[in-house]
Amino acid sequence: MTPEALLLDFDGTLVDWTGALEAGVHAAAAQVARLHGLDAAEVAARTLAFEAEVFELHATGWTLGGVGAPELGLAIWRRLLGEYGLDDDPAEFLAAAQWQAEIAAYRAYDDVTALIDGAQAAGIRLALVTNGPSSVQRAKLERVGLTDAFDALLISAEVGVAKPDTGIFEAALEALGSDPAQVWHVGDSLEYDIAGAQAAGVGSVWINRNGWTRGRHQPEPDREITTLGELTQLLERAA
Repeated sequence: MTPEALLLDFDGTLVDWTGALEAGVHAAAAQVARLHGLDAAEVAARTLAFEAEVFELHATGWTLGGVGAPELGLAIWRRLLGEYGLDDDPAEFLAAAQWQAEIAAYRAYDDVTALIDGAQAAGIRLALVTNGPSSVQRAKLERVGLTDAFDALLISAEVGVAKPDTGIFEAALEALGSDPAQVWHVGDSLEYDIAGAQAAGVGSVWINRNGWTRGRHQPEPDREITTLGELTQLLERAA
C-alpha cells in the first residue's frame, strides 16, 4: 500500500543534529581553551556530557517552548565554567558562539531531497512533526532549505504537545486531512516517533541510521530502514 501522506521527524531523520551540536560545542570550547590554557578536546567532551544532563532537566521546557537555545546554552556553559573554577561572565558569549557555529553546521542528509521530490511527484502529502522550540526548529529548517518542502509543519512548541503524545500526530492528520490508516510516520526514535505513531494508529517506519539494536521492551516498528533511500524505493515499489 502506498501511503497517502508521510509524517517526517526532523532531527536525526532529515538533518544531522548531533554533528551540528558537536561542531557548535567544539567551536565554543576552543575559545575557552585558548583563553585559559585548557585542553580543547577535554572541554568539549565535558560540555557535551553536561549538554545531555542539562537537556534532561529542561526537556519539557525545550519541547514546549519555555526554554530556547540561549537559555539552554547559558545553563550548560555556566556549569562548565564552574567545573573549572572560572568566572561565569563569559557564559552568555559562549552560548551565543556555540549556537552560531551549530546552526551554520546544520545539513540535510544526502537522501532527503530524493525522498521529498519522489513523494511530491507521487502526490503524497508531507508533514514535518518535530519536538523543539519554534525559533530553533524554524531556524534549522531555513538553514537547510526545507521550510517550503511540507504541506504542514507541526512543531511541538507551537502545537502545545510533543511526541510521543498522540496529540501532535492527530494535529498533523487534521492538517493534512488524512486517515491514520493511510499514513506512515518516519522517525529515528523508538520512544518518541515509533511509540507515538503506533498509539495514534499511524504506520511506523524506524530510520536506524546508526545501526542500533532494538531493546526487548522497545516498540517494534512496522518497517525498519537505514536510509531514506530505502523508503524512496519502498514507495516506488508500492506505487
